[in-house]
Amino acid sequence: MPFSALRPSDDFPRDLSTLTRAELEQLEARVNEELFRECNAYLAAHGETLYRFNAVAHELAIRRVLGDLGPL
Repeated sequence: MPFSALRPSDDFPRDLSTLTRAELEQLEARVNEELFRECNAYLAAHGETLYRFNAVAHELAIRRVLGDLGPL
């Protein structure tokens, strides 16, 4: 499925925990694409893009750990 980069001015979900795994992975791909584009064009990433990159990575890490724990 083609996707577009998520620019710093584009909307970003306030609560990543409400997204499905598929939605979160698609968001990750869009943020990664923007990060790649910014680094290639400007040799640095926009602060908002870095924040989004880390926020998505953090949410995915939490889900991996909680998934490994199973039902509590």
